Amino acid sequence: MQTPINYLSASELAAKIRNGEITSRQAVESFFEQIEKHNPALNAVVTLNEIEALAAADAADRARENGENLGALHGVPITIKDTYKVKGLRATAGYEPLKDYIADEDAVPVKLLRDAGAIIIGKTNTTVLAMDMQTFNPIFGRTNNPWDVERTPSGSSGGCATALAAGMTSLSIGSDLAGSIRVPAAYCGVYGLKPTHGVLSLEGHIPPVPGEVNGVRTLAVPGPLARSVDDLALALEILSQPNAYDRNIAPLLPDDGETLDISQLKIAWMDDFGGVPISVEVKEKLHGFVDKLAQAGASVHKVEPQGMDYEKIWELWSAFVGAQSNLDMSNLMRSIGAAFAKKSVTPIPMHRKIVGPTSVKKLMEAFALQSRYITKMDNFLSEYDAWICPVSSTTAIRHMQPNRNFGIFRIYDTPVSVDGVDVPYYVATQSYTTALTVMDSPVVSMPVGLGDSGLPVNVQVVSRRYTDRRLLKVAKALDAYTEKFDYPLE
Repeated sequence: MQTPINYLSASELAAKIRNGEITSRQAVESFFEQIEKHNPALNAVVTLNEIEALAAADAADRARENGENLGALHGVPITIKDTYKVKGLRATAGYEPLKDYIADEDAVPVKLLRDAGAIIIGKTNTTVLAMDMQTFNPIFGRTNNPWDVERTPSGSSGGCATALAAGMTSLSIGSDLAGSIRVPAAYCGVYGLKPTHGVLSLEGHIPPVPGEVNGVRTLAVPGPLARSVDDLALALEILSQPNAYDRNIAPLLPDDGETLDISQLKIAWMDDFGGVPISVEVKEKLHGFVDKLAQAGASVHKVEPQGMDYEKIWELWSAFVGAQSNLDMSNLMRSIGAAFAKKSVTPIPMHRKIVGPTSVKKLMEAFALQSRYITKMDNFLSEYDAWICPVSSTTAIRHMQPNRNFGIFRIYDTPVSVDGVDVPYYVATQSYTTALTVMDSPVVSMPVGLGDSGLPVNVQVVSRRYTDRRLLKVAKALDAYTEKFDYPLE
């Protein structure tokens, strides 16, 4: 059967528009029809850009008729997470003081995508200032998972992932600090790339709130979500190119042009680490995937990097986030916050140091410790083509309400059940992603099949820093051995 326009990948759409098989206007209209049909139940796309998008589509079609090539995404409709500025559109980041804020310029990733011919059809929902693992905010409300509307698509790029799984966009750009690309991709069964830190520009992202100093200078990255590895690779090339908008990005290692064969790959894998429980459903799909790779001729090894104290690594993540995101908070206020939050953060290592007094010395000590762990991880990964591990403890969880709020931060005392074992909310959803965030490693979150619950199961595929291009080639080779499935909505 022919794939509907709105479920074609961005790469396929670009090729069909370039070849004249479909027009850009047909593509844009198809996605707006899908949004009209399914968005009321899912609430993934929160701001439409219909008039401008249709005009841009007509311009793209005229350009093609005149023999002009606007770029790799000529006339392709895409969406942008509502944490990025898009000129002339609301940029709220789900934060009430920004509910009427209209961006007067594009974020750097948006500029690069437009330069490549992409057409922005809308903005996707997020959580308040990208600070939760569920997608909810007081401006636009809750985003639902297209596989089961009683479940969350995770956060904070949950609108991106839902829109992709529901056929409401061909490509979406999110951001990731604690797993905000990787976990939504997993909960919705799409693909996501957390690139090496520093190789893509975050200029024009919120946070920081417009007019405030950007304190988050480490860990956070932009990245694409898509329905194929090819689309991740296409987006990476567009977003990583040297440009005059931001000269602070680091270069990726070049593609050496090698052809990868599964029988030549050496793959490390682990089905848990740090003592954080993983559901049987997730483990079984991961095991089945690794078994297929071995049967296909790959050299597979159940192993993890040595010398990793995961408690310290998770605390490192919290130390960076706490020091940088609260850069203007006095130690007196930090101490008061720590006293109020102690009961909630003690069982959550990746939150223990978000509040509490800090100093420049402590931050420098954290950088020094991070450097040692990065070296351990990159040395480990230099022996393998990739390391495969879980994304989170479970498949998509049911919507949960916070027990209380601490400022904009939502606190959950109610645990997540992992096969009957109670695991703190943020431990279950962030442990497997924040550890790799600290390593600055590039990671692909990719679906390997549907679990017994009928929900998607993804794995993280990890490689050394700056080898993002090769990682995507490895992921493409591995993808041939995943169980393919249809998305739930027509």
